[in-house]
Amino acid sequence: MPKYNIIYTAPNHDLYLWTGNAFFTLEKKDQEVLHFSGPDFKEDDLAEAIADCKKAAREKFPNDEEPDVKAVEIKVAD
Repeated sequence: MPKYNIIYTAPNHDLYLWTGNAFFTLEKKDQEVLHFSGPDFKEDDLAEAIADCKKAAREKFPNDEEPDVKAVEIKVAD
């Protein structure tokens, strides 16, 4: 079963990893590939985790009325 990280993109394009109870800043420079790890969520838990992330984003970033939150599948190499 696939697992996912949840990423919030702020209006200024900063990226944050949702840990389930807080945001962790992700840094990306130029066109480098972004690799990250952290708390993962199973597909069955995604809807609730995304809703929690959006709620937290609205509290932390009150000017963002429509938080951009995405689930990113964690790719596992063979």
